[in-house]
Amino acid sequence: MVAQVLKRRLGVFFGLVWISIGISLVYNIVFNHFWAMVIKPGGPKDLVEDEILRRELKNRENRKAAKVNLDEQAAPARKGTAEAIIEDEKFTGLQKDVKRLMKYRVKTMGNLKGFWNKQCSICSEIKPARTHHDSISGTCVFQMSHYCLFTNNCVGLENQRFFLLFIFYSLIGAIYMLISIVSVWNHFIYKENHSLMSFIFVFDVLLAGCLFIYNIWSWMLACSGLTTIEFIGRSTNYKTNNYDYTFTRSRDNLFKIFGTKSAF
Repeated sequence: MVAQVLKRRLGVFFGLVWISIGISLVYNIVFNHFWAMVIKPGGPKDLVEDEILRRELKNRENRKAAKVNLDEQAAPARKGTAEAIIEDEKFTGLQKDVKRLMKYRVKTMGNLKGFWNKQCSICSEIKPARTHHDSISGTCVFQMSHYCLFTNNCVGLENQRFFLLFIFYSLIGAIYMLISIVSVWNHFIYKENHSLMSFIFVFDVLLAGCLFIYNIWSWMLACSGLTTIEFIGRSTNYKTNNYDYTFTRSRDNLFKIFGTKSAF
């Protein structure tokens, strides 16, 4: 109904462009919601299972080492030699602190058990830093943020990317619907369905407002490198530690979530 009015007012070309934008938003919302709901947040138990599977399939327990160059000044002198480090493009521009962490990418839970004795008091699994127990799923989760009712899943290290994109595209979709409704404000179709359109408009305004505030909150935490639990812990001094696992630049903190230069 609204699409037909927009087609008449904007013309065939711009009407189809506007409808195409709406379809792409629906696709991104459904896509990211699906993966935020399906993908496990990741935890010690899941990592052990992945390492066993990796060892069975590829006869190795570790992942491939990340190609990062920590010695940026000495690297040009080694170019063209066997010692030259060809850095992956996705790691260029990151701070040395971030690159230095990549060397631990090849470490396993077996390596951690050699010197780490902290265990979860509930599930008795080894509990690495920034790991919290999720009472709903009954497992420990890496970088647990919170449990989301809309995805029926815990938001953690492995699925935080999809959760952030889901709420972002949902906000853009709500704004898109507001613009579409306002564009037919004085049209006879709006007047004939005044009660329904008014309800949709008010609901969309409230939804967009809530999503806007929630996006600001979630992306602020992501850019600062903190989870919801860690932020509350720091604010209340409850179960805090003396270590800071965040980076000074927002770009580096987002890299931990998205693993790429571009978030979208």
